[in-house]
Amino acid sequence: MKYENYIFDLYGTLVDIKTDEMSLSLWKKLAKLYAAYGAVYKPKQLRKAYIRYDREERQRLADKSACEYPEIKLEYVFLRLLTEAPEGNVRVPEDKDVWAEFMANAFRTLSRKYIRLYPETIDTLKRLKKKGCKIYLLSNAQVIFTRPEISLLGLDKYFDKMYISSDYGTMKPEKSFMDRLIEDERLDKAKSVMIGNEIRSDIKIADLCGVDGILINNDNLRKKDIRKQTEKYKIKNKFRVVNSIGDI
Repeated sequence: MKYENYIFDLYGTLVDIKTDEMSLSLWKKLAKLYAAYGAVYKPKQLRKAYIRYDREERQRLADKSACEYPEIKLEYVFLRLLTEAPEGNVRVPEDKDVWAEFMANAFRTLSRKYIRLYPETIDTLKRLKKKGCKIYLLSNAQVIFTRPEISLLGLDKYFDKMYISSDYGTMKPEKSFMDRLIEDERLDKAKSVMIGNEIRSDIKIADLCGVDGILINNDNLRKKDIRKQTEKYKIKNKFRVVNSIGDI
């Protein structure tokens, strides 16, 4: 067996998900939630503020850490939307962390159209476990709602360790993100592989770290599109392309 360590992306690789975070109906509902705490927004105003605070928090982190691909904790954005509301008589909850967790999960639940496993996800993970392989998660995601989704889908028991970007302040394809996993878990790069659905993040970080990559072509990219992206993101090493996770 060529690989002993399998490093998986989550969304678009193991999990099929669709969200719409810009939907006006979402922001109408969130505006009502904020109004309940005295923060008065019109839906479009709230959406605009969310986008601006997200951008500002990422820039602040980038300036502080000199990281090209910073990842924030989204809770900070939701708290700013409360404490910096332009109108109203804001009531800041005593336990701000719990409140921010609630708002983050409300945001995720209301913006999510569906979430489900790909048909071959569980069988593939079981097969790798049966062979004695180690399975790791390396995901660009928010811990605050990604861990509940992982539990909801019954994936917890398959991962030897989960590395979620908001816990580390950086995201793929930042080389240091995968380096941290490799160093912490003491992995042999020659016996490790990164599996994901995006060339720009999953295949790129594998390339930067000297680890083999497998692209799960769930987006049905044509060969010429894969070639163009490979050139665009300056991928130096060859990587394997498969049609579904069951093919790895």
